[in-house]
This record gives sequence, C-alpha cells and structure tokens, in this order.
Amino acid sequence: MNYTRNELFSIAKRYNNLKRTYLIVNKKQAKYLPSKPSGTFAMTNALAQKMWKAGVKDENTLVIGFAETATALGRLIADHFSQAFYLTTTREEITGKCIEFKEEHSYVVEQRIAIEALSKSHSFSQVIFVDDEFTTGRTLRNLAKELLKEVPSLRNSKKFAVTIIDRTNEENKAKLKELGIEIVSLLSFTDDNFEEQVKDIEITEPEKVPEGQKEIITVDHLGNIPNARLGYSCGGINTLAQNLLERYENQIQQANNILVLGTEEFMAVPIYFAREIEKFGKSVVCHATARSPIGVLKRGRDELIKDTSTIEYPVKEGYKLVSFYQKERSTYLYSMNHYDLVFVLTDSKEIPKGAIKTLSSLMSIYKNYNTKLIQFTD
Repeated sequence: MNYTRNELFSIAKRYNNLKRTYLIVNKKQAKYLPSKPSGTFAMTNALAQKMWKAGVKDENTLVIGFAETATALGRLIADHFSQAFYLTTTREEITGKCIEFKEEHSYVVEQRIAIEALSKSHSFSQVIFVDDEFTTGRTLRNLAKELLKEVPSLRNSKKFAVTIIDRTNEENKAKLKELGIEIVSLLSFTDDNFEEQVKDIEITEPEKVPEGQKEIITVDHLGNIPNARLGYSCGGINTLAQNLLERYENQIQQANNILVLGTEEFMAVPIYFAREIEKFGKSVVCHATARSPIGVLKRGRDELIKDTSTIEYPVKEGYKLVSFYQKERSTYLYSMNHYDLVFVLTDSKEIPKGAIKTLSSLMSIYKNYNTKLIQFTD
C-alpha cells in the first residue's frame, strides 16, 4: 500500500524549542493523535513489505525502537520476524549496563540504551533500527557508533534503519552507509521547508489542567510484563492483549466509543489491546501522553493554516499534566474527546499522586467518568 504525505502526517509547531521549530505529527501512529488500531497496523504492514523488498531477511534479528515516539512502531515491526529480540532506547533510569547518546534536536536530549542482555549470549544476524522519522540521521549515527563500540558482536550484523518518513539527503545517507546502515521507508523526500511553514503560526503552551475536579479514575494493579527498556525475546504480547480483552469484556461490551491511552514511552501494549477491542467489533482509538510540548493553535479551532500544503493544523487542544513517571516533570496530552470508556495503561511502578489527580481532572472536563487505569507492577 502506498501513502501520500497528507495521508500520513501534518506539521505542528513545537512550543519553546528553537533547535527544531516544527514537529511531524503522524496521523496513524497512535502517539499524538487518536488513531484507529487497524490504521496503525496497516501502516506498519506496508512498511514491513518495503523492508522485505529492500533485502531484510526473516532471520535472528535485534530490533531497536527509538523512544519516545517509536517504541510501539518498533514492537510492531519486530512482530514480522519469526525470531526477534526487542529493545527500546529510553529517557528513564534503567538498571544494569547501558550506554548514553544524544538526540540533539529534541526537547529532552539525553537518551540511553541497555546493553547488558546484548553483552551476554545473544548473537544477531541483523539489526533493525526503527524510528518514525529520520531527518539527518544524526541521532541514529550517535547510537550506532556507541553500540558498535560497546557490543562488538553486532559489527558484522547486517544493519537497516526502518522508518515511516526518510528526509535524509545523499550526504547523510553516505554517513550511514559508512556504518553499514541502509534506510528503508514508506515515504522519502527532501523537498520540504517545514521551518518556514510553521514560522508565522501563532501558538500557545498547552493548557494546565484546572484543579479541584472530582477524582474519577479507578485503578487495577496487574502483574509485571516484559520490559522493552531492558529487552526481551518477542512473543506473548498478543496473548497479553487478548487476556486484557477477556478481563474487561463486560465493560467493553457496554461501550460504543472507547479510548486506549498509553503513557509516554509505554505505547506497545496499548495499541495491541486497542486492536483486540477493534476486532471485538467496537469503535476504538489509541494514543498516548508525550513529553514533547507542542504548540496549541491560538486561532479559531476550525481555521486552516495558510501554507503551501493546505494541511489543517493538527493540534487544536493540549493539556499539561503531571508525569506518571516522575512528579517533577510534565507530560502532555493532545486532542482529547469524550468516550464511553477509557483505559489508561502504564508501566510506571510508582505513580505520583499528582499524576492521577491531574489526569482525573482532565477526564472530568470531558465527562469521561468511566476511566480505568491499568498499572502493570511487580
């Protein structure tokens, strides 16, 4: 399946980030915007077909998904291999041996990746780096250089960078080839000027959620699940999603309009759960909270941004919340609506009290009184 630019993404303006003023907002990725799981999986399946045509083999494979936005995308790609080990980069603190690298244009620059499992007995014939978009490939190069230095067994593995959007020029492609990395993408172009496109758009900071709303979220504590930040052999995520469907089948049966919401880097289990709900015959969308502050449109809610692409500005509403992972930091949620039933999934082991309080207040504003938080804990 082939996609056009307008089918896959819109351009938004980052709030208070002068290093890169624009943000590519994918319409089907289930991150910033509510997305139907069937659309997310169809996009990923199309990307996988490109991958096979480019020479990727169904062999013993290490798949690395870049945090924050590609942690679910990477897991979906990993599912296309008979034997895959899945690992994500992260901005969270992790145990064991790890390496650090920089995502220099990001709102949060520092990233790390656990290599303890890779340093032991695993041997991989190929490595697949997965991100939603490559602009210069600098972050990928930063990671690859450190990874190949610290894990020598990967130096002879075939290496591919699999992405939805490739905007790297020939010079940057050559730099990646020096590291043995070939790019595979759904869309590839360099004829854009997104900085200019967002320059005159008037934005404001996402709104702080008003305090004092009634706390309406109920919490279920479920067992621990494999941690992609430390890495695991793939398998079992479909069974986990099916078990969640069975557990909450009565509530799902009574709802017509359902949201499954992930939290920051924890996006894979939510999209698989949402797919099971969709297969059950229900209308469901999925997206997630995010650490990136996107500018909210200051103009009228239905006004089109006047630019050469005629793409409607994607973020008309946004809210600032307390992170589920650290009480001192903020997280953001965009494009909220009313739903009959909301599931919020998180792998945070200790949720700050303020996080549930602010999210509950936001759900109250949208009259999402039937909201269940599923916390995967030890």
